[in-house]
Amino acid sequence: MKVKGLSIFFCISLVLYTCHTVSAQQQCNCLANLDTTIKKTELNYVGYPDMIARKLLPQYTRQVAKLRKDAAKESDPVKCFPILNAYVSFFNDKHFDIEYSITDTTRFQYNYLNEDAFKKDFTTQKRDSIEGIWVNPDSSMKLAVQKISPTLYQAVVLQSKDPKIKPGLVYYTFTRDKNGFVFNRYDWMTPDFPVRQRGGLLFVWNFEVWAKAYPSTITEYERSEFLTWRNYNFGLDCKKLDNDHVLLSIGSFNRDDKIKEIIQKNDSLIRSTKNLIVDLRGNGGGNSGWTYLLPYFYTQPIVQGNTYLRLSPDNIESNLPGIKTTYEKPPKDTRLMRSYTPTVLDQYKKAYEEIPLSKDQFYSLPSLTLYSDSILKTPEKIALVFDDLGGSSTEYFFYISMQSKKIKRYGERTLGMMDYMGVSQQTKLPFEDYYLLIPDRKAAWTDTKPTNKTGFVPEHDLRHIPRHKWIDYIKTDLGKL
Repeated sequence: MKVKGLSIFFCISLVLYTCHTVSAQQQCNCLANLDTTIKKTELNYVGYPDMIARKLLPQYTRQVAKLRKDAAKESDPVKCFPILNAYVSFFNDKHFDIEYSITDTTRFQYNYLNEDAFKKDFTTQKRDSIEGIWVNPDSSMKLAVQKISPTLYQAVVLQSKDPKIKPGLVYYTFTRDKNGFVFNRYDWMTPDFPVRQRGGLLFVWNFEVWAKAYPSTITEYERSEFLTWRNYNFGLDCKKLDNDHVLLSIGSFNRDDKIKEIIQKNDSLIRSTKNLIVDLRGNGGGNSGWTYLLPYFYTQPIVQGNTYLRLSPDNIESNLPGIKTTYEKPPKDTRLMRSYTPTVLDQYKKAYEEIPLSKDQFYSLPSLTLYSDSILKTPEKIALVFDDLGGSSTEYFFYISMQSKKIKRYGERTLGMMDYMGVSQQTKLPFEDYYLLIPDRKAAWTDTKPTNKTGFVPEHDLRHIPRHKWIDYIKTDLGKL
């Protein structure tokens, strides 16, 4: 995600010596990386002007001063990363993304554990529910999770069929926070991506799911969900619950091809059944696979609303080619061809011509109105199920769904990360293994009804009901509506 920076000038010598190798481990100039992040943030991040408008500049200035002081003392990229992450986290925007891909294998941590000894020692003290042994969906890896401090847990490899993943490797580090956990992986430090334990299942956002193997095991309900993640299936499943209800589970929007495949395979079933339940729990977003559901929930043209591009030299340069391609060579996707009307294409052409000359802070980019060929008689009612791992395009689907007369929303609030979006390219930092993405545009609702703090809130709150009973409750409720 992109953020505008202070007018900080740092000398070329800092950049020249930003990355080098000392004592067989990578080093970095932390201050140079922080200053670049600040500068690019203040220049390009679409949320930076909003931060100033909320009168947070004094607090921001104090934070920057503190972090620059800390960064000046640091040259270890692992220890520098939390400093960069603290800066990015100030903006409370999970699309504003700083990551560290650890390519230096000398930094991998090992803590060799014997499974039998681990089990023997396990019962000698009180344990937290996340502690124990966990397996992945295809049983190719087994982890032992143990507490190493009041808020820190290590997930250590006990067994792995991957020869590159050795026993003893600290595969994950989980840190407890107010909502559950956040994680870093042995080769990947993340900007506080969420982890949630749901009974006997552990959801590492929508990247991986693990099942408890010791001291307890998963229920049959949990097992059926767990198996939908085998073979990188990302929680996709479709089944007939009874004569009136079909359940479509979509655990991630990261694989549009798989979503398209499962919907096409079950299209006749969905079209011939009275009600459709779409379970989006755990779905942190990804691409726009929700558009394959448009024929089922369509009741009127869907107006998406314009987005607002922050105008800066970097943002203009990175966005203009895509805008030009849009009006010169509109996509051939049959789901969208009707949306690219001559009027819309003219608006894109106008944007291409006006943006380089504009003196405004933001430019309103045109949006597409979505259409379907007809309004289907069935499914008559559609329930969407959300939880607090739902983010990005899952939240956008929530927003879009409010224009359908068929849809009701159930569950709990979503994660909250869709106010700012539109990353056109990676922002390069002096240390090449850091990965910075800065959002350059904001949503139609951001100025009037921002959601990053609140998430999107379903009208049917199910938090008072055990999670494994949500679908049964929804079936009963749809029968009443």
